[in-house]
Amino acid sequence: MPTPPDPCLTPTSRQAWRRIPALTASLAVCLVATTLQAAESHQTDETMERLLEMNVTELAGIKLSTLSRKEQKLVDTAAAVTVIDAEEIRRSGMTSIPELLRMVPGMNVTRINASTWAVSTRGFQHQFSNKLLVLMDGRTLYTPLFAGVNWNLQDIPLADVERIEVVRGPGASLWGTNAVNGVINIVTRKTADTQGNRASITGGTVETLRGELRHGGTFSDTLHYRVYASGMDHADFRRADNTGAHDDWNARQQGFRLDWQPTPRDEATLQGELFAVKENPSRGDKQGGHLLGRWSRDLSDTRNLTAQLYYDHKVDTSFEVTRILDLDTQYGLRTGRHVWIMGMGYRLTSMELDDTALIQWRPKSRRDHILNLFAQDEIALASDWILTLGGKIEYQDEKGIYPQPNARLLWRASDTQSVWGAVSHAVRIPSSVDQDFRLTVPLGAVNLALRGNPEIEPEKLLAHELGYRFQPRGDLSLEIAAFYNRYDHLISLENLAPLPTPPTLRQFYANKGEGTTYGLETAVDWRVSDTWHLTASHAWLKMNLDVVDGSTDTTTTASANDIPRHQWQLRSRLDLPHDLELDSALFHATRIRNLAIPATTRLDLRIGWRPTASLTLSLAGQNLLDDRHPEFTAQMVTPSEMPRAFLASAAWRF
Repeated sequence: MPTPPDPCLTPTSRQAWRRIPALTASLAVCLVATTLQAAESHQTDETMERLLEMNVTELAGIKLSTLSRKEQKLVDTAAAVTVIDAEEIRRSGMTSIPELLRMVPGMNVTRINASTWAVSTRGFQHQFSNKLLVLMDGRTLYTPLFAGVNWNLQDIPLADVERIEVVRGPGASLWGTNAVNGVINIVTRKTADTQGNRASITGGTVETLRGELRHGGTFSDTLHYRVYASGMDHADFRRADNTGAHDDWNARQQGFRLDWQPTPRDEATLQGELFAVKENPSRGDKQGGHLLGRWSRDLSDTRNLTAQLYYDHKVDTSFEVTRILDLDTQYGLRTGRHVWIMGMGYRLTSMELDDTALIQWRPKSRRDHILNLFAQDEIALASDWILTLGGKIEYQDEKGIYPQPNARLLWRASDTQSVWGAVSHAVRIPSSVDQDFRLTVPLGAVNLALRGNPEIEPEKLLAHELGYRFQPRGDLSLEIAAFYNRYDHLISLENLAPLPTPPTLRQFYANKGEGTTYGLETAVDWRVSDTWHLTASHAWLKMNLDVVDGSTDTTTTASANDIPRHQWQLRSRLDLPHDLELDSALFHATRIRNLAIPATTRLDLRIGWRPTASLTLSLAGQNLLDDRHPEFTAQMVTPSEMPRAFLASAAWRF
């Protein structure tokens, strides 16, 4: 097996640690030099009903927990963050998590076929977008097999989702390896907020039938629960030649959640689910489930302790069984000007893999142990300056130790303006595909043999970010985020000497790629009136990828053009008389040059009617400007085209 490239060609983690203080000092000088004109605003307290009605970019009161592992106001975060709340989810007309993510500025969401999405942020778009960490209630959805997310397995009822928090940029200092370009945390609602019964049914031209049933109840004043079941059938798409793609699929899911507050200082949660997904043509049914328990205790007014344990089990009947056991503990402390978050965790991942006609695994089973320690200190330097320093150290038994530091600085220039900057180091650890994968494909008179590399090293990122938020009036806000990312040790596809008998071209994975990305993301939110809300955003991204001297890779440089250079969107929510709702969204992405995907413009419309407080009826149309169009291609699945779609739905609470 070939050896990986000389590590002297790229910065090591130790060098990244040493560069953090100098970069942070430069960032601080830049922030101090920035002069902003103050504006006056009046902030009012918001009731729970008002929170549910707020748009994602109303910064005054929305709270999130992903960036700092504690609840904090969005306006006080030194990061590019978007929160999709429950009301926005309800009025989007979307029925899946990846489709909802289209609303996030700078998020690349493309559909490869009926059951497969490519979702990324700040570049590196791929069916297996391996630099984006996705969590649900703190449980990772990132699969160690191919380093990505099976989005069609995350078919939870969207009515049970309280919010989706999206951090664009590294989150590795708290969430660890693989939180390289961003973190998505899907937060479900507490059981006290889902009492009673709810039933919904949806039917349409593409998602032919979806049904959901939920019951919430109480065992006592301090113990609430909910149980639910859902199922959906999805029609197939069509290919460019108008033939059927035969990529229809269906999903079934059942789950429960218990929330218990035995004392005013204690909270406990137990939740679990079972799922089954069947795709056509069958690549093996996917089944599995998880069980998660979490306990939190306020030790005092300034100290808090949280522990979480979950077990995740997934089976792909064609070749894979994956089991994950994860323990995470966290201690929070507020003292003087400091707010500390610290903790440790352990993860055991076990995989058993079977060979198929084309793919082999060496070894066929893998067991990985990962230990981690993390700490973060949020320091109030002055009434309007907040410095956050932190880092996470992870140890994997086969790969060693990975330090991932982070420094963030926030300046509240006035009641209406804030400036922030950050410098972060993150790594993406190799997946089983990177290390153990063996593919042999006949190509006419020759074979192509692709091999993983057991000695592959983690991919590394050093990220620089700068952002600005401005809310000149209570009904208008602006957010701008700029970034410059430097990547090293990117995985490349290298050539070996071919074999003469049988004629075989040989390739393997190595760490000879490198590159930079930089971009600008802008979002504007305007509450035109009490009944009309507008949101607009634009994202520009440039990627420059290359390989080091001596590499034989021919794909890395071209893959810099696997993304659209520009994306923009305009969304409107309008409340009409007689309890009617009119919602619209216009999305645009420029062409993807390397994949020959033309520029696309998508128009979605939704009309909703709430004749009673417990009944909601709606009609929605998606991709109304086009019969169908391609959005992305991938090597491992047959692509099809995104069609125009119509949906009718009814939801009843009783």
